[in-house]
Amino acid sequence: MSSVFIVTGAARGIGAVVAIKLLQQDHQVIGIDLNSELNTWDIVQQLSPAQQQNFHAIAHDISQTNSLIEHIQQSPWADQPITGLVNAAGILEMGSLLDTTAAQWQHNLAVNFMGPALLSQWVAKQMMPHKTGAIVSISSNAALIPRMNMGLYATTKATVSHYFKNLALELAPHGIRCNLVLPGSTLTQMQKQLWTDEHPPRGIVEGNLEQYRSGIPLGKMAEPEDVANAILFLLSDQAQQITMHELVVDGGATLGV
Repeated sequence: MSSVFIVTGAARGIGAVVAIKLLQQDHQVIGIDLNSELNTWDIVQQLSPAQQQNFHAIAHDISQTNSLIEHIQQSPWADQPITGLVNAAGILEMGSLLDTTAAQWQHNLAVNFMGPALLSQWVAKQMMPHKTGAIVSISSNAALIPRMNMGLYATTKATVSHYFKNLALELAPHGIRCNLVLPGSTLTQMQKQLWTDEHPPRGIVEGNLEQYRSGIPLGKMAEPEDVANAILFLLSDQAQQITMHELVVDGGATLGV
């Protein structure tokens, strides 16, 4: 039976893979992304005609929550219950905390935390009358341990993790589950923006003592599908007794912390 899912960051990367997997299961998907050029979205170029009928794209800034909700309310499935929400949109801005400005904090918190938090609040209220639903938010394994020059990102993701565990506690009496997936280094455009060429720095997989990185014990970076599979599991009935959980998908990089 088809259901309605909302996926942010749906144009490419992990969000796109999640949306495609949901469409392959014959669900309706509302995909949200900042990129206003819908024809350039990776996911749009991969969908079959049948899947295109079940995909509604919204080009919008996740941090502008009120107007985003208005767009969702105008979608083809606005009168149907929302089964699940995946918060996959986010930004990564590198730099020292000693140089971070108030404007940077405000922007990163708006995109990585406030947008997902307020959207989830609204979605949860739509789910409550139906006594069912699942929300999965992408945090990061950087939320678990300090990273050199990643303090801005790590702090906003740690905020995401703690917020959604608290939200899960409040939603549990309503039958709504809230979980988190914490990826490590994953082969997405966000990760590749940190590379100096087409190959990942050796220190990511092998470790870098100068940056206090332990490396990846499994010896490889994650593919977007690896993270998407974890998200789909937490959305599914197979995880119906799981809430407030942080599922780390990092090849052992955080050593089980």
